[in-house]
This record gives sequence, structure tokens and C-alpha cells, in this order.
Amino acid sequence: MEASKTIAKARTHLMFEQPFFGSLALTLEMVETSEIRTMATNGKQIKYNPEFVQLHSLEEIKGVIAHEVMHVAFQHMLRRGEYDKELWNMATDYAINLIVLDAGMRIPESGLIEPSFKGLSSEAVYNRLLQNPPEDTPEGWNFGGVEEATGQEGDALTEEEAKQMAEEVQVNVLRAHQTAESMGKVPAGVSDLIKEMSSPKVDWRDKLRAFIGGDQPDDYTWRRPNRKFFGTYGIYMPSVDHVGAGHIVVGVDTSGSVNEEMLKGFLGELNAISEDMGPDSVTVIGCDAEVQSVHEYGQGETIEDLDCTGRGGTRVSPVFEYIRDNDLPVDSFIYFTDLHVWDFPMAPDYPVLWVSTGLDEAPFGDVVVAKE
Repeated sequence: MEASKTIAKARTHLMFEQPFFGSLALTLEMVETSEIRTMATNGKQIKYNPEFVQLHSLEEIKGVIAHEVMHVAFQHMLRRGEYDKELWNMATDYAINLIVLDAGMRIPESGLIEPSFKGLSSEAVYNRLLQNPPEDTPEGWNFGGVEEATGQEGDALTEEEAKQMAEEVQVNVLRAHQTAESMGKVPAGVSDLIKEMSSPKVDWRDKLRAFIGGDQPDDYTWRRPNRKFFGTYGIYMPSVDHVGAGHIVVGVDTSGSVNEEMLKGFLGELNAISEDMGPDSVTVIGCDAEVQSVHEYGQGETIEDLDCTGRGGTRVSPVFEYIRDNDLPVDSFIYFTDLHVWDFPMAPDYPVLWVSTGLDEAPFGDVVVAKE
């Protein structure tokens, strides 16, 4: 059978048997070319070498098309950044091959499979491969590559073009999910992707500022310039002047489950908020399984360190108990943690914001997920 007919037949079968993969495959142009050895996608096309197609069964080609579709669904063509190209391709294959197999499909025997990578992001797999490079990989593992996304003339995408492409992919993925859901055939491993795409994207820094100072400014001040305008454009503009930020208490998970880079970012944002909003006080309480440190800062004082003493187990109730037992004044309470905790107390009578590096649910308060 001609390669083009095999490709067309595979896509048709996918629409009825695996509508999520099939619907997404229909949004991609199929391009026959001898410039590549196997199959690959750039986010807009699936390219295939006719000789490769003819060497594999229809079931395997359906699996490879599904494999390429998942590269697009996870936007691997947009996410590589500075990562090594081959190792990134390898990491993405490990991440998606299990999803394709779990959906009951077949891929060529040379496909990269590692059960311990199940559920991990491609970035997480990449870092594991960096720490423990594979001693050997089967020949032909890269049967479904991911290429860089490019513009009309083959040049690199602009930031705006990349954003538009990401939005188009998300729309197509959500529509494909709806189609598969209506047929009762949503593949395992896709639900988390859909949940992430359906969730509103809120920058945790914006949420943190709104939580402490409100969404609207109390006033504007010319006493200090707006740092963004002055630093970027050299334009002297007033900055927002919030009054009444009151007393801020911050709980910090020092158990070791929150990485150092995220802690540094959180510390920087706390100091920026303290400078901009001038709270009466900021009290930082470090806690792992118990309270390890308490530091109080007055108005205008720089928060020097988040003091990660401890790095033991994770509990949050000791911080709430400390606030209660010491009758601390609290106008805003923020807890920086991954939320992998099981000792939540009763909801207090002050507002709580969980800035989470992990889970996105808590029994009380607001939750915003902090991404690196």
C-alpha cells in the first residue's frame, strides 16, 4: 500500500477508535518527505518518510501518529529552550510513549519506555537523564521526532507568534478532549493536561500583591518613581501607594520539599511588597515538623533571609498554634509550601493565602500555584 494511503487510513481509524488522537491529527498537515528518516512534527505538520511508513504495520503507524500528536499537545516544539536537542527529544519520548501505550496502542519496539517516568513532565525526565545518562538506547528509538516550531519563512518564531501557536494548540486539545469525552474514549494520561489547560493562569506574584494590598491602589505617590517605567523606559511615573497593609505574617515550609530557587524568588517578592506597601510589620515563621525560627521586621526593614533551619518533616499546624499562643496581630497570613501536608487546623479568623509549589487545593483559604 502507498505510504499516503496508509497515513490516511491510520488517521481515519484513529478518529473512530481513539478520537482524542484522531481529532488532533486532523488539525495537522500530513507532509510526505525524504528529508527526514522517520516521522516528525513542528506543531503544524506531521512529516513522514514514505519508506519508514511502508516498513511498519498500520497499528504501529497509528501509534506513531498518536505519539506525534502528543508532542504537539504538550507543546514540546515550544518548550525546549536551552536544553540539548537530542536529550530533550529523548525526554519527551519517555514522557509520552507511556501515554500512547496506556491508551491500548502500539508503537515500534525500539520506543523508549521507562515505567518510573510515568506521570513526570518532560523537563523532570530531562533532569533525571542528565543525572543518570542512559548507557545505551535502542537503535531507531527516535521514530517520531519533535522539531523546532518556525514561522512562514522557516525562521524562528517571535514571542507573539509562539504565544499564538500555544493558544491554538490549547484550543485544539480542548476540542479533541470534548470529542473523545462525548464518545466515552478519553485516554488515560490526558486528564492532567486538560486540567492544566482549563485552569486560569494567574501569576502568583500578582495574586500575592492583590491578597495583601487589594486589587485597587489606595493612592499614587511621586516620592519614589515607578521602578518598571523608570528602569525600562526612563520615564518618571508615580508608583502605587498602598496604606493599611497592616501586619503580615508569613509561614515558610523549611522541610526541604521547597527548592532553594523558589525560596529566593519568594523572598525577593516579599521584600518588593514590603517596600511598595509599607506594612506595619512582617513576621516570618519557619517550620518543618515544628516551628524552627521566628523573625520580626518593622516597617521598611529588609527581610534578610527566610532561615531554612530544619529541613525535616512537614507540618503546618505549629505555625497557626504559634500565632494563637503568642497573640500575634495578623491582617494577612501567607504560607509558602508545597501543600503536601495532612495536619490542617480549623480555619482561622484571618485571611490565608497558600502560595504552593505543589498541590493546588487546601481546606480553607485561597491557593495560588507558584511556578519556577
